[in-house]
Amino acid sequence: MVVFFGIPNVYMLFVSFMQVGGYGGIVYHFTLSNYRLLFHWIEFKVIVDSLIFSVLVTIFCLVVGYPFAYVIATSSPRRKLVLLFLVIVPFWTSSLIRTFALMFLMSTEGFINSILLSLHLIHQPLNMLYTLGATYVGQFYSMLPYMILPLFASLQGVMEHPEYMEAAHDLGAGAGKTFWRVVAPLTIPGIATGSLLVFIPTLGTFFIPLLMGGGGVVLVGNFIESQFLAADNWPFGAAASAIVIVITLILIGFSSRYMNNAFLEEGSS
Repeated sequence: MVVFFGIPNVYMLFVSFMQVGGYGGIVYHFTLSNYRLLFHWIEFKVIVDSLIFSVLVTIFCLVVGYPFAYVIATSSPRRKLVLLFLVIVPFWTSSLIRTFALMFLMSTEGFINSILLSLHLIHQPLNMLYTLGATYVGQFYSMLPYMILPLFASLQGVMEHPEYMEAAHDLGAGAGKTFWRVVAPLTIPGIATGSLLVFIPTLGTFFIPLLMGGGGVVLVGNFIESQFLAADNWPFGAAASAIVIVITLILIGFSSRYMNNAFLEEGSS
């Protein structure tokens, strides 16, 4: 773990405090200029836009994934198996391949435009690719299973204790109130886990904004990729990567603290 995770990250942090050479490369002289550059308007806007993008993708996945997970958890064993199979199937192929397949569907000559044109619902192909909306769709499509599975696990645990819902009904709570007062609070660990599993990869991803956004959508993931591969500015790319890691660690820390408090409260009750 130390070799494959700790050492590369420590080296990246070390490089983030170095200078870039006149023709690229690393000059081993300490500087804070890489981090100061991240707070210039353009670079800072990329980070803020990436955070907003990640939050919205997480919310979309939660809004769509929760009802789907609820349907799975409340289904019969056979139907549950089929629905879980449909959720797991995307993991059998690379996310890059799935993104190319989605690009084919959304292209001007793709399946969606062909169907709409044949039904005379549109008169010319829709320009769906290479936009911010297409980037949202691609990221949502890629991340949705990561939200559904933790939610299903939490909901499954709740459904194994029907006495909670029965007690709420006995106290006069309707279906809606039972859900919001009993089911939803008990599934907060699943919501937190699913949100982390969606938010963190979304914040760092680079190929989906690059492919679905066509280069017009710049988020922190493909910004870092361009610094390493195109600009040959490893110290600046390492500094941006360090900021992403710090944000990730803060989120994990808050989530772990909340989870520990929740378990302690549950154990003392």
